[in-house]
Amino acid sequence: MHGDRALSVLADRDQWARCRHESTALLDEGGVCLAWQPEPEPEPEPEPSDGYGPAGLAFDRWGRAYRSHPRTGRVEVSTETTPALGADRPGGQPRPGTLCVPRGLAVDQAQRLYICESGAGTVHVADLWGERLLRRVPVRDRAHPHRRPLDATTHCGGAAVLLTRPEGIVLLQGRRGPLRGPILHRPPAAEHLRPTRLADHAGILYALWTGPGGGPAVIARTDGSRALAVPDAGDLDLAPDGTLVVARTPGRSFRRFRPDGADWTELEPLRAPGYDGGAMTIAPDGRIAYTTRTGIARTTAAATRYPSTGSVISYRLDAGEYRTRWGRLFLDACVPHGTEVRVSFLTSDEDTVSDALPWAPPGHGPSTVPHPEATPPLPPRTEFGGRLSASGALFRRPTGREWPWAQIAPDDSFETYEAPVQAPPGRYLWIVLRLRGSQRVTPRVRALRVERPGHRLPAGLPKSWSRDETDAEFLQRFLAPAEGLLHELDARAALRTVLLDPTATPQEALGWLASLLGLVLDRRWPVAARRALIGQAYDLFRIRGTAACLERLLRLYLPLPVGVVENWRLRGLGGAVLGTGPGGPPAPAVGGGAATAGALGRFTVGGTRPGEDGYTATAHRFSVLIPAELTAEQMDVVRTIVETHKPAHTVVDLCPLGAGMRIGRALHVGLTSVVGPGAAWAPAVVGAVRAGEDGIVGVPAAGSRVGESSIAGAVRVG
Repeated sequence: MHGDRALSVLADRDQWARCRHESTALLDEGGVCLAWQPEPEPEPEPEPSDGYGPAGLAFDRWGRAYRSHPRTGRVEVSTETTPALGADRPGGQPRPGTLCVPRGLAVDQAQRLYICESGAGTVHVADLWGERLLRRVPVRDRAHPHRRPLDATTHCGGAAVLLTRPEGIVLLQGRRGPLRGPILHRPPAAEHLRPTRLADHAGILYALWTGPGGGPAVIARTDGSRALAVPDAGDLDLAPDGTLVVARTPGRSFRRFRPDGADWTELEPLRAPGYDGGAMTIAPDGRIAYTTRTGIARTTAAATRYPSTGSVISYRLDAGEYRTRWGRLFLDACVPHGTEVRVSFLTSDEDTVSDALPWAPPGHGPSTVPHPEATPPLPPRTEFGGRLSASGALFRRPTGREWPWAQIAPDDSFETYEAPVQAPPGRYLWIVLRLRGSQRVTPRVRALRVERPGHRLPAGLPKSWSRDETDAEFLQRFLAPAEGLLHELDARAALRTVLLDPTATPQEALGWLASLLGLVLDRRWPVAARRALIGQAYDLFRIRGTAACLERLLRLYLPLPVGVVENWRLRGLGGAVLGTGPGGPPAPAVGGGAATAGALGRFTVGGTRPGEDGYTATAHRFSVLIPAELTAEQMDVVRTIVETHKPAHTVVDLCPLGAGMRIGRALHVGLTSVVGPGAAWAPAVVGAVRAGEDGIVGVPAAGSRVGESSIAGAVRVG
């Protein structure tokens, strides 16, 4: 409802799919745009085949890329800022490798690299933390002397390896395996194809089936379901959101598909200049990386173009009453410069529609409408051309949405446009949207809403002014802008209580609402945190100056388990100081280096220093533990919160824990320990980290045990 008026709405993706489309397509989030078409692709130049087939590409947690070279027997490692290692020698002579046709690569969550040595029928498992080879896993046996691994992908904490001669999948996990994986079923239309690639998404494996000379290719799950034919496919990978990316032959764009129920909906393809046909994968930053002759590149802009015009014809909207004069149309659209959206209307009081326009599917979307009997009819073919109103332009509303106190998110590119329904009275209404764009840009329409009925101001005026249908229509349009403004003011006044609700009040009114409570908001806080602070203001005022209040304030700003630890809780037992005497060096701090890290103050082991007591060493002091890496702005906001809301006579230490706390340094079980994800401590990579931030020199090698290695070794607990 819109005040005392109902609204007919088209917003859902299923609703837009039931409309008639002409050169238009559906948006992922719902709505329509001009239907993209792939750019014409030049005929790719034939690449000389070396007989070794595709290569492999994988990334570790530090952003290093691992690339296999089947012909030269090498696995090359490179970073974003350094050139690839092991490059070919000058003169075109490749450096000899030690692997026999390495192909597929995969890096699991434990940072173990799996190398499919296809020529030797072996899978190598390397520990990237300790930089050493863990094991060699042969996949050949007497029953299958010609079996070889082709590709590998991360799967369930380990790796799934695709085998051929005969076809199958085995599972590896570090030192465990190989275990038999899921049975590889041949999908339909793949009788003469063989599996060559493997990819994983959410624990479900997908295989690429190709022919020996390219051409036909099919992608399907290992059980043969969800089959998708993609000619000339050479590699595949799946993004975290389930989007399937398919690399084709060199010179061709990468195709993308989004899961849509049991089918796939194609998205805009991406350019991949310089792709050499080796390998493609999703990089840790979410972008699509692929191999070239000179290194590793990323996909660029979409390889598409748009038609100049297109249209969408809605199905029939019902007002529920005959001779209804429809009101205003509201359209949420993104209309870039150089594009345009125009609208036309058709009304009728006839309950039956004979000779309706046939449904036309969107350019990229469902090819059939589910339950077509439940879809209202399209406009009649005979009346569509003669009674359709002239195409009218839209007016962009400077006040945003027509809903009272509605807010548009700062990152929302869609604005609300308005137009009167210029059509005779009628119970039924059809809306025609005409989109105009360029080859590179298209307008997008997300939702439309239309009032039924419109305003009733002409009923309060002399009947002679609206006796004629033409005069009545003009009077309706003439009064619509003024009546719409008054109607929205009335709606806002009726819902003025929204201004006192911190969860619903407009963002620009948050400062005013906070002033009623005696608060001054910090604009550096996220909007959601500012709303929560206003909602809990009175509860926080009651306990202001306590550790509980400070914790709650910090947790509102940082959605983290921030802890406030008062130092008296760590005072320990009374007694002499161990290992020091009067005038000697200071006693060691609890946790060793805790004092130098600014964590938990300086406390002696087993007692106090001479001349001190437990009160002077611990009273009015506390530490704030923040289990996260903070930016400079976040750290400044935290300091402001603490200084504003702590008691004036107290002393505080701010302790951003960053990558985690280590046992024996600043961790007190049950007091300062936080149960959460694993720490981010990682081996130092020369040129990739700064000393004292992320790197740890000497990470234990896999299989080391406490007490069995020398002190100079790399064994570390935690």
